[in-house]
Parts: sequence; structure tokens; C-alpha cells
Amino acid sequence: MGHDAIEDVAYRPPAGQAGEVEVHTVDDLLGRASPGLFDRPQRMGFHQVMLIEHGAARHMVDFAEHRLAPGTVLWVRPGQVQLWEDPTRLEGTVLLFPGGLLDPDTTRLTSADSPEGPHWWDAQDTDPARLAVLSTAVRDLASDGAKSRPLKRSALRHALSALLIQLVSWHRGQEDFAELPPAFRDFRRLVERRFADWHDVSDYAAALGWSPRTLARASRLARGVTPKKVIDERLLLEARRLLVQTDLPVHSIGDRIGFDDPSNFTAWFRRQAGHTPSEFRAAHGHTSGADR
Repeated sequence: MGHDAIEDVAYRPPAGQAGEVEVHTVDDLLGRASPGLFDRPQRMGFHQVMLIEHGAARHMVDFAEHRLAPGTVLWVRPGQVQLWEDPTRLEGTVLLFPGGLLDPDTTRLTSADSPEGPHWWDAQDTDPARLAVLSTAVRDLASDGAKSRPLKRSALRHALSALLIQLVSWHRGQEDFAELPPAFRDFRRLVERRFADWHDVSDYAAALGWSPRTLARASRLARGVTPKKVIDERLLLEARRLLVQTDLPVHSIGDRIGFDDPSNFTAWFRRQAGHTPSEFRAAHGHTSGADR
């Protein structure tokens, strides 16, 4: 899995379709992609919802492995890193759409802007008949050449919202993601944007106009952890991504996520993960020459 960098896959819709729901098959994606794209880790610049109908393969999203098989659904959000095992084994529908497309209620109910929201369903989680009806409705709308572009754009957005809300209602987790404290949702969004620059809770509290105590209370209610833990978890995720999915030397990875001193980065990583960055990299089958 050695690569110079994670491939940033930007949102580039077909001409005239910006801000719409794109409906594709897996084969469509393979045909549109640049050579070798699906062999490399990809950092997504848009939402991708996959509804698998035939075939089986593994799929990694931020170090979590998911088994794709008939009846499974996987939602990859912007900023997350995915790695396909072999997309040629799969058949199914893939929905692509930019961040900010969903209305505020749907965004809140589905935690569309949070990587902690529901994102994977297997055949035991869903009602297959109901899922088939919803996914068929989306495909039919996309292929309906009789509708004007504005009508199709609006109809597809509403159909997507109905599909996502139905999926979330089937989620086996008991946590109500929509009811996370607003203060925590704002904090989590800001961490996603500034984690490499700000490592201290006080920076986030000041930017959001709250006291550190308010931020600590919101984080405890939402996750049962301190806000510092939330920041460290995001930093650790990025460090792991870069260690396993790039050939950057350890000191460059530390610098990229805001550690000026390589020894401080190594000590911090050991406290968080229980081993050094080089040990983590080697355990995942990848050793950069710069680490030897």
C-alpha cells in the first residue's frame, strides 16, 4: 500500500450537473476514473452512498473494514479515506452528491456532516423490499428523460433524503445521532477543519465563543470523553492514515499535523496508540525507507 500521497478525489460533476445527485453503477465509476485510481487510497471530496446488489469485496474506510455483499449499504462522507479491494467484483448503485446538498432537517437527522453518523448497513439491518423500492425510485428519476433539469434535480434530492432517513431509521445503534448537543456538533465540525493547526481546547472554545467548561460539558454529554480526547482522536486518525497510506517519513507526518518537534510527535503517538509511529507502520505491512 505504499504511495507518495493519498489521492484527493475532488467533486467534479458532469457538465451542467453541479449540485445534483449523481446516480451511477459501479461500472460507470470504473469507466470514468483515471487509470489506477481504484488501486490507491482516496480522500473523498463529496458523499458516496453504495447500494450493493451483486458480488462481494472488502472496503476500508478510515481503518474500519466493511464487507460489501448483496443488500449492504455503505456511506462514505467528505474527508474520509477509502480503499477499494476490487470494485470489478461488485454490481450496484452508487449515489454521489456534494456536501451541503441536503436540507437542514435531513442533515441533522442523518448526521450527514459527521463521520460519527450511521454509515454501514448489512442485509440484516434493512428491510430488503423497502430498500429496493427506494433505490429503484432514485434510479428511475435519474433515467427519466421527460423531466426538466430543475424538476429532476429537486425530485432526486427529495428521493435521496427519503432513502437516507429510512436507512438511519433502520440503524441498529441505539444512539440518536440527531440529538447530539448542538455545541458538540459545532465543535466536531471545527475540529475537522482545524485539527492540524489547533491542538488545545482553548483555541476551539475561543473560536466558538464558549468557555472551555461549556465545551467540556457538551463533549461529555455527547461522547462521554473530554474535548481534548476528541481532538487527539482526530489527530491520531490522520497520523494513521498517513503512516499506512503514504511513504512520507515520520517527521514529515508529524509536521503535517502540527507537531514541530519529531520527538514530541513520537512521544504523543506512543501515548495515544501504545507504540511508535514506525512500529504502527511496520505492523500494517508498510515501511518507508525514511524510517529505517
